[in-house]
Amino acid sequence: MTAPVDTDADRAALEVERDFLLRSIEDLEAERAAGELDDERYRELLDRYTARAAAVLRSLEGGDLPGPAAPPAPGRRGILAGAAVVAVAAVAGVLLASSLGLRQPGQTVTGNDQSGGDPGAAFARQVELAPDDVDARLAYARFLLASGEPVDALREFDAAARLDPGNAEAPAYGGWILFLAGLHDEALSRLDAAVAADPDYPDAHFFRGMALRDGREDAAGAAEELRAYLALAPDGPLREQVEAVLAEVEAGAGESGGG
Repeated sequence: MTAPVDTDADRAALEVERDFLLRSIEDLEAERAAGELDDERYRELLDRYTARAAAVLRSLEGGDLPGPAAPPAPGRRGILAGAAVVAVAAVAGVLLASSLGLRQPGQTVTGNDQSGGDPGAAFARQVELAPDDVDARLAYARFLLASGEPVDALREFDAAARLDPGNAEAPAYGGWILFLAGLHDEALSRLDAAVAADPDYPDAHFFRGMALRDGREDAAGAAEELRAYLALAPDGPLREQVEAVLAEVEAGAGESGGG
């Protein structure tokens, strides 16, 4: 059963997902050539991305939202999810600001100005000079995410996660990017890893709560994760959005229980 694409927000979300999936499909060949994917995993991901991209493209052409991984339908739930996306974008900006504070914009890890004052070029150069530097990877990923380049950000977050499996930020934000693309199972896999790496990392709990709510329709699990965020970050930048989503989840659970 599909729902009509009857708001600009629905169409915009589908367009973002379309672009994400098409770029991901292009990236798969390069990752296989680089030895990062074996043939079996390449085929599995290619089939999954292609099927999902086809569904999204049909939706954009025919005016219907695709099935299981569709963005939230219009209404209170959609509004709350949209507010959460905006909030996380703001957090990405905060993360970016902290990265910019590590070195002067335009400087590489050696301190030399080789980017003409372009912080994006500076972050990219830092990764080029020190590809095994987790902090450099994370700084570049934050910049890419805040700049609206989720595919490239995901690549850097995944690289950081491979370099440091104990880092929670990398799989947490990688999982959130995949969640926004509608790839809920893959998102939850990364978010599970983030929580396991550091149970006290608040953002991972918020992201996992959203993924459980929308990907698994697990209201109880979502509520537990959202409460965990509030307990760990009572004054965190996402507090108001988390409280709003939690209230909606609890209200829905109450209605179901009462029915």
